[in-house]
Amino acid sequence: MSKQMHQLDDEENPGSSGFWQRNHDRNEPEKQSGFSLKAEAQHGSSRGNGPSGQEVHGMGKQNPFENWRVKAATTRQEPILPPNSTAVTSALGLIWQAISTVILAGVITATLFSLWFPGSLMPGNLGQKVADAVAGGESVVQTEVAEGVLPANFPTNKIGIVVGHRGHDSGAVCANGLTELEINSNVATYVQQKLIDAGFEVELLDEFDSRLKNYQAGLLLSIHSDSCDYINDSATGFKVAAAFSQKGDQSSSRLVQCLSGRYANITGLRYHYQSVTTDMTSYHAFEEINPYTTAGIIELGFMNLDQEILTTKPDLLAEGIAKGISCYMNNEEVQQP
Repeated sequence: MSKQMHQLDDEENPGSSGFWQRNHDRNEPEKQSGFSLKAEAQHGSSRGNGPSGQEVHGMGKQNPFENWRVKAATTRQEPILPPNSTAVTSALGLIWQAISTVILAGVITATLFSLWFPGSLMPGNLGQKVADAVAGGESVVQTEVAEGVLPANFPTNKIGIVVGHRGHDSGAVCANGLTELEINSNVATYVQQKLIDAGFEVELLDEFDSRLKNYQAGLLLSIHSDSCDYINDSATGFKVAAAFSQKGDQSSSRLVQCLSGRYANITGLRYHYQSVTTDMTSYHAFEEINPYTTAGIIELGFMNLDQEILTTKPDLLAEGIAKGISCYMNNEEVQQP
């Protein structure tokens, strides 16, 4: 075998003998480039020539395997997107943008409407009712009595006056022997008479009266007086507060406004609102009465610097309280102190 291989290497035309012999006429010009496999040589007679006269075998341009590689490389296609995919994406984007715009416009419109629309134009003070309901429950206001919100046969014309410390103790005691109970009792008696004259049903109650439990009335007011001790030159004037549980209630707010306005204008005493304490807003009777009963408390004045008016003009003080109660009960115009 070795000798034969050497012989092939020495031959001038290796394609003309044995192992690499082409299966065609030896007289054909040797202008073909490349070579063919033995398997292709055995089937060469079944293949034709290309358009240029070259054989369709070997590694030339007409090689089908070579042409397959060229065709594959030149005909590679990009991924085909679904028809109209760009249009669909754009349409979805426009739809989402339109929805977002509508929602934003609705929120802005609702906010502006809420800020602009006067609560007084809403029937039955609906604006306040909505606010009260959101706060945790519907509030009972005086204007709702005519609308039938209060229980049937609720005594809206009835007023209870608690005489501070009566039936319990004397309250504050001054160095000269003056007691808070004396002042409270005198003023409360005058208030009762003035309100009866105005057409209301009025009863006086003790500090811890058993009737306070589930007490039903259009209004309950407790009358007290402030300390006998000298605090400073500013410790003069009166205080008014509504029940702590009702301080966000329209009826309680109106009660405070009516009492403070009328009492200050009639007596000339200053409204000492900055010193209202939790003892007033969390007054014990407020927890006992019926939840439909509006309640408040008033400190007539300081028993030190205001002692003269408290002891010499109880009728004037009572007039201020009675006018304030009438303002609330009759839904009169509020006057600022």
